[in-house]
Amino acid sequence: MSRTGPALFAVLVCAAIAAGTAERGRAQAGQGDVSAGIEVLAPEADLLRSVTSVGTKFDGADMNDQPCTTSTGYVDMPGMTKNFTISGVSGGDEVVVLFQGEWIGGSGRALLRLVIDGIVIVGPGDDAAPFAPHEGTVVATTGFNFTSPRLLFGPHTAKLQWATTGAQVCVDERSMIILHK
Repeated sequence: MSRTGPALFAVLVCAAIAAGTAERGRAQAGQGDVSAGIEVLAPEADLLRSVTSVGTKFDGADMNDQPCTTSTGYVDMPGMTKNFTISGVSGGDEVVVLFQGEWIGGSGRALLRLVIDGIVIVGPGDDAAPFAPHEGTVVATTGFNFTSPRLLFGPHTAKLQWATTGAQVCVDERSMIILHK
């Protein structure tokens, strides 16, 4: 689903503000998987990525089937995989991926990360910085906004993966929105 309008403009402004302000250094040419269309970032963990423009399109997915996991290794979160295409003729662009989920009370600690084209996106949720959107027995709705490195124009696949530190975790209503050109 690709749409434009005033509501999308408001979401884009909020996403740009949430994306951060410092620019992360780019890795030298030849590093990473060029065929995947992702520019590899330098490993400076203390710097943030800055996204200056994410275009006027979005793709999204909504689910409410209450899956649970006890996996301590990351697995795909059901319904949170989405294909999208970045339009253009040269270069590429960053994307912003917004996630929101209602976590069902339990005893586990949920971990979350973003994967685009099979590559874990550096930043919150990668192995160096596990992101925990929920822990404990309280039912709560939480989310996170991820920013990607520059992606080449063309088709891509984004997915959210989740894991637990040991005990079962469950999520009910959830959505993923990808803002792109």
